[in-house]
Amino acid sequence: MKDPQRYAAHLVDHYLGARIDATGPAPGLREAVIDLVAAAIPGHLEPLMRTQLDLLTHPSSNRFPDAYLADRAAAEDALQKAAAGLRTALAQAGHLVNAQAFERGTAARLRDDSRPALRGELARIPRPLTRPEALGWSLDPAPWFNDSQEQTPWPPPGLASVADLRSLPEGAGALARVDDGPHAGWIQIGLIERQHTPARRYPDQPARRVLIIVGLEAASDDPPPDTLPLSQAPWQLWTRPLQRLAPALTQAGAAEHLSTTDQALVALTDAGATPMVDAPPRRSGPGLPPYVLAPAARVVAALGLQPTGGICGFSLSDTAGEALICRQWRGHLVHDGGFEPLLPVVAGADLLIRPDLFTSLHAAIGPSRCQAGINVRHMSATQDDDIPDDED
Repeated sequence: MKDPQRYAAHLVDHYLGARIDATGPAPGLREAVIDLVAAAIPGHLEPLMRTQLDLLTHPSSNRFPDAYLADRAAAEDALQKAAAGLRTALAQAGHLVNAQAFERGTAARLRDDSRPALRGELARIPRPLTRPEALGWSLDPAPWFNDSQEQTPWPPPGLASVADLRSLPEGAGALARVDDGPHAGWIQIGLIERQHTPARRYPDQPARRVLIIVGLEAASDDPPPDTLPLSQAPWQLWTRPLQRLAPALTQAGAAEHLSTTDQALVALTDAGATPMVDAPPRRSGPGLPPYVLAPAARVVAALGLQPTGGICGFSLSDTAGEALICRQWRGHLVHDGGFEPLLPVVAGADLLIRPDLFTSLHAAIGPSRCQAGINVRHMSATQDDDIPDDED
């Protein structure tokens, strides 16, 4: 490798940047981690990575296997080694700290949090059929090669009917309801689903992708075009009482804000492996679900919701019981015509709310301001590398 130091800096920023930033004032930590990774590249990381790729991929493949590879392991090992010397480095600089409190606090900020991945598994369900009627065409995943070699239409039939829409004409009435199961009758106020079919070399078939986003919005007029019906939120809305995350946010103040301010009421959280388009990828923990939705903080406050106790996925409750959940799905395995493992080409999440709470939320927003925002897009390319992977 021509420039191990530069490659090491890329790995550290790629996998550890957010965690190192979270440590606060720790002069030299990032530089020390980069140096340790750079030193490991020639004799350890490079040969191990080469062996892993030889064993886990076909020689003609350019796709990285879905595995914990040597580059991530080397970065993590370097971080642990460098962080172990933080207190000593501070002491050498004349800063004496309480040993136990410092080590405990630093470890808490640096640790790779496994809770989003675990909750994502608890929230997984088979792919549901719940979605607005205008998106019924999307129940069939993006067209893929079939043995008869018939030409399947692209983009999918039906996409054109919503491609130019920023909100569904029926307003909140367009939102889907769950038909059966433990949440029958609940309203789907948020939906995000990515459908991805990889490129195939023989017979030639381009990579294709469809991305569907639906989210409840409060808006007096049509939302701006080319925007998403989603905001951003910390994933801890699912695990910490809102009084701790936003002490100044009151129930009355949140309700008033919902009734007067245009805003997206569904958020894409930082727990997912896929960020918003203007945010850097999050690299904390293998196994993260692609998408984790949450209600906007003011929705949580206005409805008086709290994290559901006990072992669960993504769930909020009130005095009447479970009130709002985020479900996860990932599946529809296909192959690329070569020797690759089967790939899950459909991944998604939705946000469900209990009917009585939706009635309260609808009244707080105002019936004329309650909109079902939508954003649907598609793309295709000869090679997968030409389509940016929102999980890489």
